[in-house]
Amino acid sequence: MKKESFLQLIAFLSDYFTKSSNKEKIELFIDRAKNENPWFSEHLIREAMEAVQLQFFDVTAWEAFFLQHPLQVYTRHQVGLILAGNLPAVGIHDVLMTLASGNEACIKLSSQDKSIMLLYVQAMQEFSPDVPIRLIERLQGMEAVIATGSDFSGSYFAHYFATIPHIIRKNRTSIAVLDGSESKEDFHALASDVFSYYGLGCRNVSTIAIPEAYDPLPLFDVLTQYHWVLDHTKYSNNYQYHKTLFLLNQIPHFDLGNVLIQESQDLVSPVGVVYLRRYASKEELLTWIQASEGKIQCIVGADSEQANQVAFGKSQQPGLSDFADGIDTYAFLTSLS
Repeated sequence: MKKESFLQLIAFLSDYFTKSSNKEKIELFIDRAKNENPWFSEHLIREAMEAVQLQFFDVTAWEAFFLQHPLQVYTRHQVGLILAGNLPAVGIHDVLMTLASGNEACIKLSSQDKSIMLLYVQAMQEFSPDVPIRLIERLQGMEAVIATGSDFSGSYFAHYFATIPHIIRKNRTSIAVLDGSESKEDFHALASDVFSYYGLGCRNVSTIAIPEAYDPLPLFDVLTQYHWVLDHTKYSNNYQYHKTLFLLNQIPHFDLGNVLIQESQDLVSPVGVVYLRRYASKEELLTWIQASEGKIQCIVGADSEQANQVAFGKSQQPGLSDFADGIDTYAFLTSLS
């Protein structure tokens, strides 16, 4: 799509999802999404859709993006998009970047997130049947691929698409770094980074790094207040399962009543558990972060030295240029020329 047409599409989508005349259709797709994925509660779906509306359907933001990324392809390419399904419409960023670059988006939906993505695709097609977007089952004849999956599927994708340009994403998580200067307001913001989407996203904090002498009790006092996560059956079951596991195996932990805190050297915690990692010095901390950079999506905290650093409470508010895995998707797509 030409930039002018793409900006018109963004304006249309912004209006489409706020129009009262479309409410009944939108609600129908939300109901379908709840039935196709047991993790997709109505709260989670609406939170995700509100984030899409705020972050990606903003014409002004896209105009600023195009000033920084002025290139488009000369010849349209068929770009296969294998979308993740851990969150509703989690693949919309890749779809929009593909269209913005001037390429065709050939989408293979996740079985875990069909309805909400289908709603967005149909809305784009209502804008114009000429929008270069289509749903596919097999990625044959693609000229480039962007695939998101697990570590196992990522290795398979990398082998299968080795002969064409590709971006392959694997499992990632996010961490928070505390240094003792945090306020109670910071802790409440951090709680959002931990509990939003029940901890299912790669931008959710699963490990909190603290100095060796740090007293975590003020942080725990804040985290324990977020009991709404227990309203979701699957989150509650995960929390209860790991609580039982820790007790049976006599694994030291803190039980906050809504989340378990375990001191661990691991990085990726299970749902219902947050890891605590103590560091003796800033040098030790940086060494650990550098060694783990292939698994870290973003770092939450006040230290601005890290390239993928975000402020407390902002991990789930990525901008258009906050590319997954630190790989500039738009640069990749425009390089296909």
